Amino acid sequence: MAKMTLKIPKGAVSMQTGTIVDWKVSNGDSVDVGQHLYDIETEKTTMEVESPFAGVITILEAEGNTLPVGHPIAEITT
Repeated sequence: MAKMTLKIPKGAVSMQTGTIVDWKVSNGDSVDVGQHLYDIETEKTTMEVESPFAGVITILEAEGNTLPVGHPIAEITT
């Protein structure tokens, strides 16, 4: 089994931080590739983020947290 790390994505060239608005899954859920995992708010928009991997998710950061681009927010064990 491998652990794949999900990080705050860079949605635009000028994006420095993102705020996790809403997790659509719970800690320990099984997720599929392409499944809507969470919404993230930037300075200009709110984006839906989908899972790039299938497996079991471990959430590392809570809703409402504003974090820098590249900061780990969850892991998926495949």
